[in-house]
Amino acid sequence: MIKVSILGASGYSGIYLVHALSSRKDVELIHITSQSNAGKPISEVFPSFNKISKTKLINFEKLDEQQIASSSDVVFLCLPHGKSSLIISAILKFNPSIKIIDIGADFRFDKLENYELNYEKHAAPDLNKYFVYGLADIYEDRIRGSQFVSNPGCYPTGALLPLLPLIKAGIINYDYPVIIDSKSGISGAGKSINLAYQFCEAQNSVRAYNIWKHRHLPEIKEKIYNEIFLTDTETGSGSETRSLSLPNKYYMSELLSLSDKYPDVIFTPHIIPVIRGILTTIYIKLNSSIIDNNKIEDIYNNFYKNNPFVVLLENGILPDIKNVIYSNNCHIAFSKNNNYLILVSAIDNLGKGASLQAIQNMNLMFGLSADYEMQDFTPYP
Repeated sequence: MIKVSILGASGYSGIYLVHALSSRKDVELIHITSQSNAGKPISEVFPSFNKISKTKLINFEKLDEQQIASSSDVVFLCLPHGKSSLIISAILKFNPSIKIIDIGADFRFDKLENYELNYEKHAAPDLNKYFVYGLADIYEDRIRGSQFVSNPGCYPTGALLPLLPLIKAGIINYDYPVIIDSKSGISGAGKSINLAYQFCEAQNSVRAYNIWKHRHLPEIKEKIYNEIFLTDTETGSGSETRSLSLPNKYYMSELLSLSDKYPDVIFTPHIIPVIRGILTTIYIKLNSSIIDNNKIEDIYNNFYKNNPFVVLLENGILPDIKNVIYSNNCHIAFSKNNNYLILVSAIDNLGKGASLQAIQNMNLMFGLSADYEMQDFTPYP
């Protein structure tokens, strides 16, 4: 039995974790915390949770860290950036061997400078080097047996899954920019009271936002640069050996300016009037005219041949978010014209982009198959 605690459980990613894990016979939900709904039964706040209605949402501030540490095998943190790093240090004092899966951004960057340039001063810098980047369909070997995993962002997941196999195959011409265009459902903004995300404003509205300054852009860049310029030894194969990755001279501020050596990565996110799902379109140039469709298909099929979640669509079928929501799947397709290649991917931002990928990571950390008890889940939200 895996004893699980979920901190920040009333947000969309947290409550979807509760929803997805509550039916697993090998999982016991120990602590499910919510600062805003402390003391209330889940079924009072979320009536669809009647079968676990006796479970309480506990205010973490009133919960002794020792209680979480002593009673849990793994803790999921579904907290705003800057919060996880404060809490993890306290938990580890009482249980140094507890497993941690952070769905927030605190430990996603290999370089602390990259995090601090885009978020804030890191509260637990000494812990950062022990976290493995939890892009589970790419880095399964690193995640297995790891104690600490940082879940990727939703946009990076949708972009990196189609890109990284081609980067590893060495077929991209980096004299041209990698252009990434992503469209996300409104749940990607979380439970925001921002007027722009209210129904009357969001309905019938499609708009770009945070052009050039979205915090997922440097995350995408760092992972792309790691794959291009660093060996697996340099990026590490597990929490006990993982370095801070990019050498000291490769600070993100310098990466952004070294266009002669590093590929330009242009990322534009959009909000669309659906609840969930991300559709990503990527534009790249190939480095050889003799790379044909069969070669590209072989790259994807060989890379993901043992993967239960990433699907290369065939016969001209293009990804559609309606076919992946409430699942941990990623659908990919491509279209080639001369030396130019367009990639399209679809994921569920709350599933593959957050909670379900976190459960996939948990499975790997506990020595289970990646798809253990990972059936598609009924809707929420």
